[in-house]
This record gives sequence, structure tokens and C-alpha cells, in this order.
Amino acid sequence: MSVSTPRSPIQKSGTAIVGVDVHALHKSATMFLFKFFGRLAKDLNYDFYSENNHPPNQDSLDSNNQKNFCRCPIRTFETLETPFELPTQRHLIFHTRDPRDILVSQYFSMGWIHPTKGTNLEKNRESFQQMSIDEYVLHQIKSSSWPMLDKFQPLLERGSSPEFETYVTYETMVTNFQKWVEQVLPPFGVRFPKLVALKLAWRYRNEFRVTRESMSHKRRILPGDHREKLKKSTIDELNQKFEIILSRFGYLS
Repeated sequence: MSVSTPRSPIQKSGTAIVGVDVHALHKSATMFLFKFFGRLAKDLNYDFYSENNHPPNQDSLDSNNQKNFCRCPIRTFETLETPFELPTQRHLIFHTRDPRDILVSQYFSMGWIHPTKGTNLEKNRESFQQMSIDEYVLHQIKSSSWPMLDKFQPLLERGSSPEFETYVTYETMVTNFQKWVEQVLPPFGVRFPKLVALKLAWRYRNEFRVTRESMSHKRRILPGDHREKLKKSTIDELNQKFEIILSRFGYLS
């Protein structure tokens, strides 16, 4: 299934090159974002740049570029620059997830799920497995070399520019995928976004189907996992530590 047809062009009119950067932190379904935006870019005839391509090409965009492009996933909220001064329409998509759920997901990923061969994780896995989930989460907020507050800081410092920025959430993606798609399509200039979103929702209809929890890469889909896994005292400490993030991005409940 393609989202475009010769009789119904879906690109933006005009001569400016369209560049869309998709930002999301680890443990926010970034591999799904890679798959989704990679397929979308192919359907729209965009160049697609990603560290997950084989070989990785996220940093290979150069001054000879003459095509619309998408870069995804950029696993930081720090923005990237384009290495040229063409008439480019830059749009940034920021995909956030509740930081408390990110930390819970990290615990299972670092301790059991994520492959270790050839990574720094290999020497740390045993120590993670010896921690309880509460101990791991509290250790991360106190001793991490790249703490969660620092990861979100670039977003907290940004002003609001709706014409050039789109904010979406992991929570919307997994509970109302069609709505999420409708939010991310406009930067790509899709002519009939609601119709295309409906088609894409059907294409990925099984992606976020809720099943029992399992120790796999897609371990737990539904939001709010921290409420089931963490002690109340741990959650209270996280709420205090992340208050500015939780408030800014609607995660206080």
C-alpha cells in the first residue's frame, strides 16, 4: 500500500526543500519510529537518514542535497544542523515519553533484554541484575552520567514555534495511533492527512496490540508502567525530581 498516487500528489508545493527531523529518547519506541518514518519517507520519495540504516548515514547529509529528507530517530532533544544554506523548510518533531516509564523500561532493557555483545553494557549487566528496580531507578537519577533532566533540558529551554515544531507523545502513539499519525503528517505536506492517517493506522494496526507482558524488546506497551513496578516512595521521589518535566509535558497525573 502506498500513501500517494500519480493523481493525488501529496508533496508541498513550492521549490523549498523540506527537511523533517524526528527526535526521541531511547526507550520511547525509537525502533518503531525508524520503521514508520523510513517507510513514510520511501512513500513520499524523501531521502531517509538514520543511524539505524545499514550502513548508518545520519551524518551524511551534505551541501549537494537537492531532495526532501527525513532524519530519524535522533535520540536526543539537541537539534541537528543542516550543513548547507539551501531554501530549506526545517521542521522538528519531538516525541516524548513519561521519564518515569523510560527509567522502568531501561531497567529491564539494561538488565536482561538488550543485546550485550560488543557493547559497554556487557560489563555492567550483572551489577544491574543485582539491583532491585527501585534501586536502579534511584541510582540513575542520582548517579547517571547523562541524567534525565539533562536529556529533557533542550526541550525545556525551547520557545514555542508551532509552525516549525511538532510535539507528540509515546502515550498517544500507543493508545490512539491514528491521532498520533495525524499529528506527525503535516510537516511532510500530505494533502489529505486524515485519509492517509486512516490508511497508516490500518497498516500498523497490530503494532500496539496489547498482550501480556514479556521479556522481549517490546516488553510493555501501555503507559504508566512505573505505577505497577515502583514503590510509592520511589515514585514520590521521581515526581519531585522531574516535576518540571511532568508539568510541562502533561505527565503529572
